[in-house]
Amino acid sequence: MSLYISKLLAKSGLQSLICLMLAVFAGLGLCLLDSQVQVFSFGDSSFDARFFPRIVLVLIVVLALLSGMARAKKMDEPIGSFVGWARVFLVVGVISLALWFMPSVGFLLSSFVVASVTAFILGERDIRLYVGLPLLIAAIVTFGAQYGLTIPLP
Repeated sequence: MSLYISKLLAKSGLQSLICLMLAVFAGLGLCLLDSQVQVFSFGDSSFDARFFPRIVLVLIVVLALLSGMARAKKMDEPIGSFVGWARVFLVVGVISLALWFMPSVGFLLSSFVVASVTAFILGERDIRLYVGLPLLIAAIVTFGAQYGLTIPLP
């Protein structure tokens, strides 16, 4: 059994890691869906606001697991060095901080910071594209949601 696991780990790489992470995070989202999405029921027992996200999360879990099992027989690309993943961890950290501070600073500022910093980290050096475009898109989404769709954003 341990020989099979060691052979499987030796063949595993980037694609297997991505499949595993997708399955884990979609599974966590599925577990947290009932506690995080508030639904006001007026006695109707049909579909609610959690129906579509639940279907999407179940499909992601199933497809990621099937893809991971299909990849188990093939050799993956290597994961790479930890230093090469620094930009990925930095982008994930910026997104996490923006989500943490979004209730206090608002959707407009936090989404602008995430888009701007992500574009800069990923190599964009034209100031119009890493400052102007994220500000324009964040403003369109914010004011479109507030005044066009009457969706309250933080």
